Amino acid sequence: MQAGMSHTDFLEICRQNGWKCTSQRLAIYQFLQKNLTHPDVDSVWNAVRGSLPAITRESVYRILNEFSEKGLIRRLDRIDSARYDSRTEPHGHFLCEKCRRIFDFNWPEGVKLPRELEKKPLSHMEIRLVGICERCADAADPKK
Repeated sequence: MQAGMSHTDFLEICRQNGWKCTSQRLAIYQFLQKNLTHPDVDSVWNAVRGSLPAITRESVYRILNEFSEKGLIRRLDRIDSARYDSRTEPHGHFLCEKCRRIFDFNWPEGVKLPRELEKKPLSHMEIRLVGICERCADAADPKK
């Protein structure tokens, strides 16, 4: 999802995809646009329930998947639960094994696909690193 998109831009996205521009879609869109924490369904649901108390978890899940299918966000699977990323340009993810937070890092210059994959279409590529983040490492270090 592109930073700085306006409400008018979102109305156009809905029109292009044959969606009604509902208050639920807009609330989820607005939350994701300003959130770079890679939230899961429950985090998004809890955030938008403040302004839309009647929204269901199932509606949030369906809308997130619609956004993902159309490339407005990316769905990160094979973690503890699906997480969603509003940053759609190529970049990497670092997953902390202790606190489970996800950090973005810029896509390394010069990354090339293996030759056998060059001509195969890919919806997206992801570099994912797993380890212990600095905060968790510092907390475990008795010298600090």
